[in-house]
Amino acid sequence: MSKILIVDDNVKTRKMLCRHLIKMGYEVSEAESGQIALEIIRDELPEVVLLDVMMPDMTGFEVCQQLRKTPQYELIYIIILTALTDNEYKIECLDQGADDYVTKPFDISELLARIRVGERTAIKKREATIDGLTKVYNRNYFEMYLAQEVSRAKRYKRELSLIMTDIDYFKKINDNYGHLVGDMVLQEVAQMLMQQCRRSDLVARFGGEEFLMLLPETPLEGGIIVAERMCQRFANHNFPDIDMITASFGVASLIKDGRDLLRRVDSALYIAKKKGRNQVVVDEESRIKNRK
Repeated sequence: MSKILIVDDNVKTRKMLCRHLIKMGYEVSEAESGQIALEIIRDELPEVVLLDVMMPDMTGFEVCQQLRKTPQYELIYIIILTALTDNEYKIECLDQGADDYVTKPFDISELLARIRVGERTAIKKREATIDGLTKVYNRNYFEMYLAQEVSRAKRYKRELSLIMTDIDYFKKINDNYGHLVGDMVLQEVAQMLMQQCRRSDLVARFGGEEFLMLLPETPLEGGIIVAERMCQRFANHNFPDIDMITASFGVASLIKDGRDLLRRVDSALYIAKKKGRNQVVVDEESRIKNRK
């Protein structure tokens, strides 16, 4: 069943909502402040967040703004709970990133119906954007997000780096240990990449055993540091049932457009594999641009 997070500094409101939602079969978490809510969302990624506007440390608007800065939090359906009924205020709720709003005092039947709508919306969005096996973003979502980040980087003259990694000799893992072990390796590699990322970064499965890490606001040198760290982590990591796994990495930074960036990072990865694998190769065009 879907996860619902209730964010409200009023204990009675939280308990009342919690009682109804548990009765409906939802897995429910509670937060009395915006900061606690952000920590729970980071750990649990609920489908729906019920978010009060007026709270002591952060307003609901500020929580919305924080969430919408992070790609994976676009998969959360946010319902604002507010006592204010002015139309301009409601419009502001939606402008700040909320998906819906309900005015207090609310009718519990209506709120539960809106939660069901939010749940269905969040599930469909996740099915369309998340790789089913590894739980990172899929290629289609990556390409859409890359276009957005390239446009933003060019508009504001910001840095943008991309890492592509490929698990070395992955076919041998499937052949020697079976596809279930191969799937476990893909899942663990994806989690290791996610753990390395900042909230603004994006990890995607590009296909097969290839993964991408998009690093906004990151110059080439920063991308190199991340890739070299991950290369070493994979080589030193103890994967269950397998002696050792290594990976090859390509790194490139934005020069022209997203298609060009993908071409160059893919070429750098190809060179890394051709030179013996288990290493990081940096796109030469990116290096030349970085020296200027």
